[in-house]
Amino acid sequence: MPLPKSACHASWNGIVVSVTARLVPRYAWTTASIDVFLEDQPILKTGGVFKISASHSEGFKSQNSEHSAEVSWGKATLRSFSIILKIDDAQVIKSSVPIQNWWLALWPWAALSVFVAWRVLA
Repeated sequence: MPLPKSACHASWNGIVVSVTARLVPRYAWTTASIDVFLEDQPILKTGGVFKISASHSEGFKSQNSEHSAEVSWGKATLRSFSIILKIDDAQVIKSSVPIQNWWLALWPWAALSVFVAWRVLA
């Protein structure tokens, strides 16, 4: 599977780790799910937590051993999140991950603009 361009990548124990972010329909497309993959296997998905900054952890199995992954995120911009990914308490990625479908966050502003224009022109 090719690595997604809109992701952060690193290597952990010789395995490619990818972190992606995408807006989800929860709370009218105003939250994002930050997902972590080992090669093409998902090991952690935040699912669209409605918090400006937080962390999420999950356990996973790799190379016949149990491990833990934790992703922490800070304030987002329109197009990215700052994240820190730790696996077994060791920092693997500290970067900004682009939001794949960031343009969906613009719909509330577009709706508000249409409403204001309708009220002004009516």
